[in-house]
Amino acid sequence: MADFEQLIEFLRLYRRSEEAAENALPPTEVLLTALDDGEAYNVNKNIFETDFSKYKRIFSLLDSHHAEAIYLLKTTGERKYYVKTSNGNYYNLLDETTEVVPDGWLIEFPIEFGTSSYIYDTDKNLVVIFSQNLKEISVFPDNIYYDPNGKYLKDIESDVYSYDYTDHITTFGKIIKILFEDEQYLWNNPEKKVQVLKAEKEGRMNLIPFLQIEYGLKNFILKYRYYEKGYRPKFFISDDECSIILKFTSIGGILTFLDQTLFSEGFSLQKGENQNIQRDFFRDQFMTQVIHKTEDSIKSKSTLAYYDAMKTLFYLPESVAIMFNENFLWTLMEMAIRRDSLTNKKDLAEENIFVKLIRIILQKEGQEVRLMNWFLENIKDGDKNITKFEFIYDRINGDNFLEFAKLISQVWKKSRFIYPDTEKNPEFATTDGLLFLPYSSEKAFGFYFSNVSMSFETHKQKGRLLKTLYDTGRTETEMRPGLKTDNLVPTQVPIIDQFWYHPFYPIYLKDIENQQTEMKLDSVVPAFMLKANRDKQFWSNVITSAEYAADILTTVSGVGNIGKFRYLAKFAAKAEKLSFVSKAGRAVATARKAVAATAAVVEITSGTVNILLKLTGVRDAAWGKSLSEYLFWLELLSLSGELTVTIHNGLRKSAREILEHEDDLKAQLKNEKYSDDLLDEIYEIAEEKVRSLNIGDDIADITEVDIKSISTIAAKINKVTKLQNFDIMVVSRDNEALTELFKAWQKEPRVEGVFIPKSGIYRRYGIHLKGPKVYLFTGNTSDGFIKIKAHTLQHEIFHVEMHAKLIEQLGLDKYQKLVDRIPTNIKEEYVVHRFLKTNSKAIDLKEIDIELDNINNNYRIKAGHTESLNKNYLMNEWNLKNELKKINIHY
Repeated sequence: MADFEQLIEFLRLYRRSEEAAENALPPTEVLLTALDDGEAYNVNKNIFETDFSKYKRIFSLLDSHHAEAIYLLKTTGERKYYVKTSNGNYYNLLDETTEVVPDGWLIEFPIEFGTSSYIYDTDKNLVVIFSQNLKEISVFPDNIYYDPNGKYLKDIESDVYSYDYTDHITTFGKIIKILFEDEQYLWNNPEKKVQVLKAEKEGRMNLIPFLQIEYGLKNFILKYRYYEKGYRPKFFISDDECSIILKFTSIGGILTFLDQTLFSEGFSLQKGENQNIQRDFFRDQFMTQVIHKTEDSIKSKSTLAYYDAMKTLFYLPESVAIMFNENFLWTLMEMAIRRDSLTNKKDLAEENIFVKLIRIILQKEGQEVRLMNWFLENIKDGDKNITKFEFIYDRINGDNFLEFAKLISQVWKKSRFIYPDTEKNPEFATTDGLLFLPYSSEKAFGFYFSNVSMSFETHKQKGRLLKTLYDTGRTETEMRPGLKTDNLVPTQVPIIDQFWYHPFYPIYLKDIENQQTEMKLDSVVPAFMLKANRDKQFWSNVITSAEYAADILTTVSGVGNIGKFRYLAKFAAKAEKLSFVSKAGRAVATARKAVAATAAVVEITSGTVNILLKLTGVRDAAWGKSLSEYLFWLELLSLSGELTVTIHNGLRKSAREILEHEDDLKAQLKNEKYSDDLLDEIYEIAEEKVRSLNIGDDIADITEVDIKSISTIAAKINKVTKLQNFDIMVVSRDNEALTELFKAWQKEPRVEGVFIPKSGIYRRYGIHLKGPKVYLFTGNTSDGFIKIKAHTLQHEIFHVEMHAKLIEQLGLDKYQKLVDRIPTNIKEEYVVHRFLKTNSKAIDLKEIDIELDNINNNYRIKAGHTESLNKNYLMNEWNLKNELKKINIHY
């Protein structure tokens, strides 16, 4: 590993946690982590649990001195650990003597975990941390021990280093620089230099740096300050306060470094509920110096401001770039169109950044509709009036072209345009093409052949559309001149149908799984995807045929088209390796191949879809069209994974049309020797019998909890919701590994159960809990032996129910981004609302009053609400959707 990479590795925020997790522990060993340098090692579990002289428990010493920190005295050949006494002296944790030690000689380590986590390894003379959690995963604070001669830093000097990272310059631009400007450019790029200043003093240092970016002065500086308990960040820190200072020569260098050490390590710019002064100060610095500075600069709408903004966007991970406000992002989109410079240039990978810009916009709530409507806005391109979509389509090349097509296709699946009805989409009134297109595509001798070709053209009456030529596969006889005579002879001529499609019109491709295409096509696609595939196949054919190469290079004009040829040549050669389809898309494709087009909200068995596919052979029957339409909506459902209103209405409409021919369908099923279970499922869709997610209803009558039934309840919830790997864990309070947790939770109000929606670390107790899971606690407490109560179980299931509904309505990705914004009062109000609605036998009115009192006098006050709620309101008027709207979460 190069020297500078060693420094990156040392400063990575979660490196220590990863290293601890990688130490896969056999059942005979436990993991210990040195307090001072974070190095982890395994020891024999039996010896650790029995030999208390070798592994000395010091929690009683820490508790008796009310210790907030452990202090290390480290000199040549000597290492001593202390806690501070009430009179200001220091108590030695090994020999348990009191000593007078100057404060300046000691290194302070705050106590971050429960005191029972700290062990004295007397053989190694180390205080170590024993991770008391369910998965043996260690959690580390945002500071680390700095030893200038330690493992990662020993080869780093105070010097200037080259920092090799992916920059915004295109490959073509690099070649031009090397050939015509500076042959040493690759290994001596001045923008990839970093000056490292390294202090000689050991001690703890913060991993969250002080940020100093001054664009005009070209100052791009990170300062890592020595750790100081209780320190409140200031707007200036001197160099002698720091262990490491890094001075970059470009914005790309500092942003890439922050991504590698912070952002890609899970660090978020969003401020959480629990204040972290050091992190929040850095967040404020970054927002002021990078995000807001860039937003302000673009207001001038100058070329230089656009260039700098796009360059900054290139280096920011999407998780950070999403912090830009919507106006800024849309201004960049408009400037990109107005400048007409989207093709990658030698000095800026503008295509790459523009596609990234679209991805970022789509992560903003509610932007899908705006984007699709924006694409349909008309602009002038030469002497033509075209849509912005066509404008961009013609200018994005290569792998970016594929990514662009994929992105827009994914957005399209959740837009109004998946519905071919002209009442919902008046734009489709000009489309006269087939909804169910018998599309075919094959590859022979390295060449692609398909029966559909498309081009953007202007229809005199209909406007700008995709002109489509469809080879029907049939022929007709025409009188044409013969090959060896001018006389007219009967000649077989292919019948070519001509259609006009709106680019977003949905097309159902029959038998697509058996077609050979250059791009991966779903069974339901927007019309433009057929053009995209045809364009891709054309370039692949060009590359396959060597004799076309000279002609294409001499006839293709324009930087963009040459760029498209160059890029597509590279990718077409390895088409089967293109990462065009996302993981989710591949999963859907796999499911479809297994004939299991389904979504969690509508139960359609794989057997049913098998039958439907078989029966499409009778599509010429009176009810065949409705059957094909039904498959069309099922396909959309499997692609999007969400039962939108549009898809639901389409399914219901086609299901009802099928049932108008119920006798014919029954006869066909009998003839094919299929069960008529298919009819039951079609009836469910036609009559809107969509499964309810009120999973708490099932246990409303439970008054006593049978432990054996809990696994059955968990299995059912797992089946009917999208909570992946959900489970209900019954945990004994006698579990020694959880002593600290239960000791804290036995204080009033005593916790009898908890729902953890996602895996996370409870820092206060030094414990990691896996989610989504319900934990129910039983066993001995200060109030005697506690059994699991029915209302505790139902209380937590109602929490599960709320989260399951949100995932269903918002989608998993959006849910995960928004769930932490939901305050506790809404979650608890939902629970009481459901208790009242179900008339639950598990809880009486007195217990309801207790829960309501806790909501009004605790959770609502913390959320800033002054008005109290009563039972009548919670039962009859309270609504989750309305409550979420108040905090700007919509579905």
